Amino acid sequence: MYEVETKVNGKSRDVLVELAGTVVETEEEVDMDTVPTRAKAALQKRATGGTISKVEKVTAGKAISYEGTSKTKTGKTVEYAVTADGKPKKED
Repeated sequence: MYEVETKVNGKSRDVLVELAGTVVETEEEVDMDTVPTRAKAALQKRATGGTISKVEKVTAGKAISYEGTSKTKTGKTVEYAVTADGKPKKED
């Protein structure tokens, strides 16, 4: 597999592509106001006490999830993922 990292309008977009050229997954940086209500609430809850610095919409086939990156009060960077309906995303 290959990962193509791009920037579009100042936001990151990564595409995971199989050798044959089939797109497996895309990760696209999005504004928080475009995230579905339940997913947004779950991301904000996970960042309790911290600041969300980046949100990515992840599309793998028909499944859509959201990944948040935040900094804790101690300065540690934490990443987490939730489904569009706000449930924790299970690792593949």
